Amino acid sequence: MNDAAPGAVPTAPGEPEPGISPFSALSGTFTSPANTFAGLVRRPTWWLPLLLWLAGIAVVVLVSTPKIDMERTFREMFEARAAKTGQTMSDQQIREMVARSDRTPAKAAGWALPTSALMFLFVTLVLWGGARASGSEARFVQVAAVWSHANLPNVVGLFVAIPILASLPEASETQFSIQKALKSNVGAFLPADAPVFLSSVASSVDLFSLGALALLVVGMKKLPAMPPGGAVAVPVVLWTIYVLGKAAIAAVFLG
Repeated sequence: MNDAAPGAVPTAPGEPEPGISPFSALSGTFTSPANTFAGLVRRPTWWLPLLLWLAGIAVVVLVSTPKIDMERTFREMFEARAAKTGQTMSDQQIREMVARSDRTPAKAAGWALPTSALMFLFVTLVLWGGARASGSEARFVQVAAVWSHANLPNVVGLFVAIPILASLPEASETQFSIQKALKSNVGAFLPADAPVFLSSVASSVDLFSLGALALLVVGMKKLPAMPPGGAVAVPVVLWTIYVLGKAAIAAVFLG
């Protein structure tokens, strides 16, 4: 039985095991994840899934921006806040906020791309720090290879969302309602008046995100000297902190 990762070149006995080609790693992440991540750790490559992720984000932003009614977004947000705190905003103030936040799809994509690239590096850095703190001898580039490929389910989610978003009428959604267009998370099935904290947590319980988390655990286990418990704890604990932190911030500013 051949346990080599897809795309790996066979080696003679005694020779170091090879890595895996960037294109073979894409399919191998889904068809043979354990062997693929082992090959990626031996010879790290991360640029192709990162480019696909950024391309997906760019297209989603370009497609979705015209579908969002910013004035309606601000009005609904401040109406909900007024119902709880009594603080109101005048029509003039809302229009001024809309004018300041108005972006063309190209400008929105131009802002989203570098932000997403920096976020990729930040997540890699945090995962690398967690792996090293757990006793792993992993290099930064090895963690980057693992994370970029573990993130491929989220890339799939982006491309699945594109035709759904494209089918929406112009200016028919708010920034919050458009997040429910793809019915892949629990939050998409909650009523509009559900508590903000609950809605945020539920939106993170997402088919594609959970798939990425599962692959990340598999990949972390292949890092040099990574304890099995740490390979599970690092991504799961960090994901939990992110989900709860995001929900807490949303509750403070939008609740």
